[in-house]
Amino acid sequence: MSSVKSLLFSHNHHLLSVKGCEAGLDVLAFEGDEALSQPFRYRIEFTSADHAISKEMMLMKAASLTLQAPVAQGFGINVQQPVRVIQGVVTGFERLSTSRDETHYALTLQPRLALLNRSHQNAIYQDQSVPQIVEKILRERHGLRGQDFLFSLTKTYPRREQVMQYGEDDLRFITRLLGEVGIWFRFSADTRLHIDVAEFCDSQQGYEKGLTLPSVPPSGQQSAGVDAVWEMACRHRVVEQQVSTRDYNYREATADMSAQVDVTRGETTTFGEAYHWGDNYLTAGNAHDRHPAPESGAFYARLRHERYLNGQTRMQATTSCPTLCPGQVLKVTGGEEVAGEFADGVLVTAMHSHARRDADFAVEFAGIPDSRTSATGLSPARVR
Repeated sequence: MSSVKSLLFSHNHHLLSVKGCEAGLDVLAFEGDEALSQPFRYRIEFTSADHAISKEMMLMKAASLTLQAPVAQGFGINVQQPVRVIQGVVTGFERLSTSRDETHYALTLQPRLALLNRSHQNAIYQDQSVPQIVEKILRERHGLRGQDFLFSLTKTYPRREQVMQYGEDDLRFITRLLGEVGIWFRFSADTRLHIDVAEFCDSQQGYEKGLTLPSVPPSGQQSAGVDAVWEMACRHRVVEQQVSTRDYNYREATADMSAQVDVTRGETTTFGEAYHWGDNYLTAGNAHDRHPAPESGAFYARLRHERYLNGQTRMQATTSCPTLCPGQVLKVTGGEEVAGEFADGVLVTAMHSHARRDADFAVEFAGIPDSRTSATGLSPARVR
């Protein structure tokens, strides 16, 4: 067993901690991928004077990556201070190389929800709503407690007669169910309990607002302690103009189960109709209502059209801001180089972050305009 004690002070820009490991872990580099409605994944390379760190000391252990940034203390002195903590569990461990002085390792940090893809089940759930099914799986099958997840929902979802899980792992199953009704999720850290927290939302009330950054070229702004945004790009395309849904209710065979929705109410940059059959709803709902009854035909038609519209404008940029995360709305200030969509605000849907001892921290992120966004219509996104 390792007998090397951890150092009390670290010169590293970022800090790695693994529960139960007393060895000093010095972060060499890391890359992280985060997106709405997907478990994040960070691969962290580190070195240690302890040559005997084993997989038993790492795998399935609670761990955290603390991102730090220089904070001015006066008299030209900057001190590294924590600005964001990524909390999770170690799901992978690598021993890469060894020298006389130190050994080079790597680990994979993910939220506990990511472990659900190792659980494959066949099950039937009766007389339960989607949130109830998800909570049942989290609590009863995986032992999560109230502090481990949070439902911040604005709608009341109906109980379903029967839902079947056949051959799906638990992560894919709950992600599919949540996506069907427009519930999205992200992750935060409880630094008091040292746990990751899954947050489930179904409206714009779940967005984090208030972040504004300037548009500044990347030359030297990190060393000056100024977070900024650069390499901004917007891509636009024509998407479906309206969505029609139809279904059959065996209990009311003559009922009209059709619904047609145009969320934009006649926008000229859209075209065509998308027809969907068999979304498994029992009532048509009111297609003219901005908030139709959950799991009605109008609800599914609106949700599907929101998904199409979320693909109408895609935005990408790079930033040095270490506090950025999916679910935040970022506004960018500057001159003519700032497109209106960035000035009005971009909802961050996915991001790829990276840093090394010899390279500054940076984040490439993707998003959609906040002026039209509806995260309920979001599908899992990747930075391309």
